Amino acid sequence: MPLLPEHALFMAPMVDLSHVAYQELVRSFTGCDLVYSEMLNARIVPDENPRTSVYLKWTRLDDLIVQIAGNDPARMRDSAARLDALSPFGIDVNMGCWLKKVTCHGWGAGLMKDPSRAGAVVEAVRKVVNRPLSVKMRIGYSPDRRAMLDFADMLVDAGIDFLVLHARTVQDGMSRRARWEYIAALKEHVKVPVVGNGDVVTPADALDMFQKTGCDGVMVGRQALVKPWIFRDIRALLAGHEPPAPPDLKGVMLHLLDLLSGHFPPDVALKRFKTAMVWLSQNLAFGHHLAKGVSREKTLDGARACIADAFERGIT
Repeated sequence: MPLLPEHALFMAPMVDLSHVAYQELVRSFTGCDLVYSEMLNARIVPDENPRTSVYLKWTRLDDLIVQIAGNDPARMRDSAARLDALSPFGIDVNMGCWLKKVTCHGWGAGLMKDPSRAGAVVEAVRKVVNRPLSVKMRIGYSPDRRAMLDFADMLVDAGIDFLVLHARTVQDGMSRRARWEYIAALKEHVKVPVVGNGDVVTPADALDMFQKTGCDGVMVGRQALVKPWIFRDIRALLAGHEPPAPPDLKGVMLHLLDLLSGHFPPDVALKRFKTAMVWLSQNLAFGHHLAKGVSREKTLDGARACIADAFERGIT
């Protein structure tokens, strides 16, 4: 049985966004094979209380890949062991986060500067993980193809089962076009499945990535926040069909609000909804006005009323 489904589709890990409520929203439209958790801090996971944590929350585990961040092999091992015992689909080691508040600790993409430590982390995690183990990485600190391939070889030798490549360098951040040719080079080079990530904005982009890179899977990040139904539409195109009409956006927004209020305390739910509205409102010509209005609300009921009023008046 193959490790990943054919033409596998993934929702990317995103801090404060790939949480249990957004996972549920994406699942409601079908089409997404595997969803990622938010990045979990390996310093905290071993002792975190799932009854009070806003991060250790999920409704399904069979399609969930839990991502951990850190650079201490022992702490990463202990975190992985605790998470593996929950029986998610898989465990992922974050080597792709480019933010300075993460890389300054040697975490995320910071591990790409230290291949020896990166290998030690994967080897330690591999010893306690009994399910698929992956690494999400970037090209590196410069567009050096040989260095990227050597780093990937080291990860494969350390025991990973598949690789996710965000096809930008660390310095690129999110500011330049993703270099899909590096996904193709990685796929051609390594013996494990490769998932491509970067600049999939439309369903047609996903098909292009599959065709141009030969990758085994496509990961969608920011556009899955804007259009949580994008995986459904990609799946339709892969099957040779036209995508269905977009869903009712007001209903999508209110469904997410309901999901958040069901999983989180009111203050956390409201904060996360305001963050989500920055993305969902991009479907509207003047959606920034709606997002700004919601950002001023002090309660979940206020946010709900703000959305209802905006759609009733047709000013969005």
